[in-house]
Amino acid sequence: MGASRKGGTSAIVVAAALLGAAVLGAVFFLPRPPEIKETWKIYVQSLSPESRILALSSTQRYAASKEFTTRLLSVLHLKASIELEAWADVHYVVDASDTQAWDFAWDGKAKILRVKTPKPDCLPPAVRTETIEIRAKGANLLTNTLFRLKEEASKMEADLSADLLRQAKATLVDPEIRRGIAMGIEGAAFSFCASALKIKPKAIEVVLGDGAVE
Repeated sequence: MGASRKGGTSAIVVAAALLGAAVLGAVFFLPRPPEIKETWKIYVQSLSPESRILALSSTQRYAASKEFTTRLLSVLHLKASIELEAWADVHYVVDASDTQAWDFAWDGKAKILRVKTPKPDCLPPAVRTETIEIRAKGANLLTNTLFRLKEEASKMEADLSADLLRQAKATLVDPEIRRGIAMGIEGAAFSFCASALKIKPKAIEVVLGDGAVE
């Protein structure tokens, strides 16, 4: 009878020890912020050689204008304005090369991953050349003068390209654009959790740069 109790006590001790080891193991292997950041570094390095995350692509219409004076019949000075418009593809990206600029917080109880990214940026817009439209404005433009002005306007593509990036960067504060970028990062983070961390968060909260949760 006493031996039986002794055997039962030993079994309880062993079971408790195994349970404790399992709990410690589970706690040890739960993703914590430093481990997530290190895993994220390895993950993004495998994504692309550019180490950038394409968060959002958008097609937008842009315009550039230029005023100049041309000589008509070597006598008359004519002021004219050339306006050039085109559609362009804009790609919004988030730098992933500096993983120290990223912050992660995992709420294991609520299963929420909070991600703070570096400030988003955009690549130089890619002009869809087939959509370029040229308009000349001026008083009493003769046909040959208008043709010359449009020749001049064809040289404005460089001006347009330089202007596009400035206009595109200005959209980085647009709430709709920011929401789109945040959704792109959220999708990348879900893929990261599933493939690298082997967890499925119930929600992912994204903070872009110094901004608020999007």
